Amino acid sequence: MNQEPNIHLVDDDEVVRDALEALFRSRGLALRTYANADQFLRAWRDEGLAATPSCLLLDVRMPGMSGLELFEQLKACGLAPRHAVIFLTGHGDIPMAVEALRGGAYYFFEKPHSGNQLVDRVEESLEHVCRVAESAARGPGAVLETLSPREREIAQQIVEDRTNRQIADALCISVRTVEVHRARIFAKLEVKSAVGLAQLLAN
Repeated sequence: MNQEPNIHLVDDDEVVRDALEALFRSRGLALRTYANADQFLRAWRDEGLAATPSCLLLDVRMPGMSGLELFEQLKACGLAPRHAVIFLTGHGDIPMAVEALRGGAYYFFEKPHSGNQLVDRVEESLEHVCRVAESAARGPGAVLETLSPREREIAQQIVEDRTNRQIADALCISVRTVEVHRARIFAKLEVKSAVGLAQLLAN
């Protein structure tokens, strides 16, 4: 199976697609583009894209299915931690960004954005999903290695049955930051509750 990571952009704006394709090419990265969510979904299903570590760049607002709706549909189909999702939007706000991160998104960029910062973040996400894929191949417990030091710290507090407020106070961070980390930990480890997380950490 091909394990080379791929970068996919779903955006209805042809100018944006062409500009980002040229930008990624200048950095030595291949970007595959799609004009809408339906076009991407056909490729996802017909070409087995789920099997290959990738970064998905999704425009939030598009005619027909939005990027957020596409994200939810992919998760319903079993979007694995080996796929990092970065949202792009010209209409985003902080609540929308937080909601996307809680849902398992890797990052959120508001348009206009710095192209080079976007490419940097994509490269970072690809390194992450490749580590996830390698860990999964070594066994279920190895996926714990994909957590950042801060995520491991919060995960340990979660299994100790600490509330979000208690964790926030202990680590001197906001409750909202704890909530975002909690959602990303559960998404990465594919667990649904603190009980599932405790079982995984005990293995």
